[in-house]
Amino acid sequence: MGLRTVRLDEEEEAILEDLRQKTGGSISEVLRRGLRSYNGCVNGFLLGGDPNESSGDVYRRLGLPYEDERAVAPASRASEAVVDVIPRKHGR
Repeated sequence: MGLRTVRLDEEEEAILEDLRQKTGGSISEVLRRGLRSYNGCVNGFLLGGDPNESSGDVYRRLGLPYEDERAVAPASRASEAVVDVIPRKHGR
């Protein structure tokens, strides 16, 4: 197991402490989970796709509205679109 020294500014320290308190985990556990999560984002594991795919590709794969290889709705409205799509995908 490696030992690392990391420099954090005040904002990052506050975020780390907030996450530690909310999860009940140690600083090391919060950092490990964050590292795994970031790895998933960079490598496309969280959405099950290629990290270089277009927003249209992601929307298509998730059954969300897209047009001409572009997402129809901005990312800020994606959660609203998901709420509409999930019941349709499950026949509800």
